[in-house]
Amino acid sequence: MQRLATVNPHATEPQAHAPWQTPERRPESSPVHEAGEADAYDRMVARHRALLNAPFAAHVSRVACPGARVLDIGCGPGWIPCELARRNPGWQVVAIDPSEEMLARGRREAERSGLRARVRFERGEACALPFEDGAFDLVVSNYVLHHIDAPERMLAEAARVVRPGGRLIVKDLLRLSPWQAWPLRAFSRHVLRYDAEQMQLYEESLRAAFTLAELRVAVRKAGLSEARVRRFRVIDAVIEARG
Repeated sequence: MQRLATVNPHATEPQAHAPWQTPERRPESSPVHEAGEADAYDRMVARHRALLNAPFAAHVSRVACPGARVLDIGCGPGWIPCELARRNPGWQVVAIDPSEEMLARGRREAERSGLRARVRFERGEACALPFEDGAFDLVVSNYVLHHIDAPERMLAEAARVVRPGGRLIVKDLLRLSPWQAWPLRAFSRHVLRYDAEQMQLYEESLRAAFTLAELRVAVRKAGLSEARVRRFRVIDAVIEARG
């Protein structure tokens, strides 16, 4: 399996923590999924999207914004942008990801779903969006923020491309204590039946996630106005703000 990075220069040796203590954050070793990792991630999404991705798509779709121009930051294999287009026939969705492997999967998903005319996939970086200020009515992102070492940079960029009065909705994992996280690990291993490679990706994501307190600091640093940070279905966090 090809990896973009075999050594993470920011990683430190894990320290022992009591089961009720939240461990320190550890950045992922390979935050951009290419080749074999993209395939493993795609299979993960296929297994958990009804439980984890569909509720986010439903939440976003409650935004009253007919005819919206929507940006999905870090679209992965493309299920969420296609689902948003399915649920909202008047929306035009632009989906970006730094991984060409993921973009190829997204384009195939749009083709299979008959949505190629309303969902466009482009290569792009979350912290340097290739769009003008105020280009979108709605900007969303799902399970991407933990890939970013300085989350305020991504949040500030997302806010930049939202028009005045538009909406920003970002959902991500929460970094939990071992006793809070063990049911998630058990569920992923025994119910979703993640294989060893998928479990490694999931474990790295859990360790790289932020706490609610850290996300609130990032929101302040990004200068988001009227922003709200809260839990989403217990295990995740959601940030919502207006442009």
